[in-house]
Amino acid sequence: MKLFDFIPSLYREQLDVTLQPLKLSLQASKASADQNALKMVAALLQSVDIMERADADIQQIQALQPAAASEIADYIFNILDQLAIISAHRGLQQQMLQLHRLALPVAYWLYRHKGVITRLDVLVNALASYANELTETSRLEELSALAEKVVAMADENIRRDLDNTDPRRPWRVLNLNWGIIATRTHNVVVMQRTFDQLIKNIPLDAGNFFREGMQQMAIINYPQHVKDVMEKYYRHSVSGDKRH
Repeated sequence: MKLFDFIPSLYREQLDVTLQPLKLSLQASKASADQNALKMVAALLQSVDIMERADADIQQIQALQPAAASEIADYIFNILDQLAIISAHRGLQQQMLQLHRLALPVAYWLYRHKGVITRLDVLVNALASYANELTETSRLEELSALAEKVVAMADENIRRDLDNTDPRRPWRVLNLNWGIIATRTHNVVVMQRTFDQLIKNIPLDAGNFFREGMQQMAIINYPQHVKDVMEKYYRHSVSGDKRH
């Protein structure tokens, strides 16, 4: 999980590089909205300090309560998302992308502190952006492992997926992207574990995922062992037999 781990010094460095163009743009303005955005930047950096202290407390067996960790992470996710929107409005597309991605180390930090995720949108965007870029199977395995943690941390209200009519809902997109990432790892164990979870998490969409997966197997030259796994799950979805 080295690619996505929360390492305070590295995280601050990434934040500084990412936020620099936005800060320069905001500092040139006297508008109250822009000044408020600068306050969000300061609040974000302060939150990183809190995360670092919480990690130090874990080493001293003084763990942060999961509810408190969840509140901290949710606050950071919200700031990152707002700053990403502001960056996009100012034409800073690369900064917007990176701000979304900086939510992933926070998610990994939250997992260590046994917290819960109540909003998925910024994390879904971050995972999708990496999924479109990474090609090394080892990196994709790391991304798949983190996606699995995000799924596991999702609040129970999200996991119940009661409003399952919206195809754009973050829970559905998260699980489908996880399935795509797992497929691209070419790792049979990763694929099977993920596919089993897709059937449980999004039962109404899993069959379509496997059908479309079979279509991709015909288009892209996947290794035979990957095709075999996809075909097995596709056949079971068609037959309605969920035993593997």
